[in-house]
Amino acid sequence: MLCLGVEEFLVGECGHDPCGATWIVGFSGGPDSVVLLAVLTVLAPRLGAHLEAAHVDHGLRPESAAEAADAEAFCAAWNIPFHERRADVAGLARERGIGLEDAGRLARYAFFEELRGARPNAWTALGHQRDDLAEDQIMRLIRGTGWPGLGGMAALDPSRRILRPLLMTPRSDIEAFADALSLPVVRDPSNNDPAYRRNRVRNDILPRIAAENPRHGEAVARLWRQARIDEDFLEASLPDFPDPTALPMETLAGLHPALRLRLYRRALRACGPGQALAETLFSLDAAVAKRATGRVFQFPGGKTARIGRRALVFRLKSGGSGTRENRRSH
Repeated sequence: MLCLGVEEFLVGECGHDPCGATWIVGFSGGPDSVVLLAVLTVLAPRLGAHLEAAHVDHGLRPESAAEAADAEAFCAAWNIPFHERRADVAGLARERGIGLEDAGRLARYAFFEELRGARPNAWTALGHQRDDLAEDQIMRLIRGTGWPGLGGMAALDPSRRILRPLLMTPRSDIEAFADALSLPVVRDPSNNDPAYRRNRVRNDILPRIAAENPRHGEAVARLWRQARIDEDFLEASLPDFPDPTALPMETLAGLHPALRLRLYRRALRACGPGQALAETLFSLDAAVAKRATGRVFQFPGGKTARIGRRALVFRLKSGGSGTRENRRSH
């Protein structure tokens, strides 16, 4: 039943076309990734997809090398191509001035992207499930994320070619599936470390919410689906421009602020990766509404937005961390 439910969600609800695709599963050896790999092993031949596994050894625990060897042995027994990388996550955290959790995520996604980029029609499949989605919604609420982003992570992210086939599956169903098939799983003790905010959300806040609403998991799924509908509508309502980093002032003047803000975010994405502070976007929009010609706004990653007479122009300064620089004047 779990396999059929995942297929219906991934193909039916999310619209993923798996025929001819390569699924690169992020395989930590934990319950979620083990069950994801097992489910996709069933679905891949049925749907015409090819399956591979990718494991990143963070080098943070003495047993991590043995866990990587176990992950490789698991994949060998199931005839699944296995790729491994040992990352210096602690060193990356020091170099970037970020936490271990963020550094580990950067190392994993860089490896997955490298593998995906070397294969045609490849997608990274991640083991996030419905309880992870509940955590993500709370984390976004704490950060002050707006709507519809508050609905949580995407199940299908075409821009980064990421799949989350288990996103509507409760953790209890995953654990039951692993137990029924006697699948070997790794339990990461760091998941119980209260030093990490996500663990405090998982182990303290969410149980309290569940005590108030035992059907909170269903509410999480409803919120996610409503956010997805609104996201699709808003994206479809945006005008298209030949250059997404040059937004005509006359067009902006006739749009609702909700659409203008989304156009700014789209322009910033076109300049390169990175998050934009909502306060800066609101300030930019207020200046655009006043036609404050000549005002320049700074964004992370060396990005700027300059209000011109004819257009609001987003640029990546030389030496920034993004991928685009627009040098035209407007």
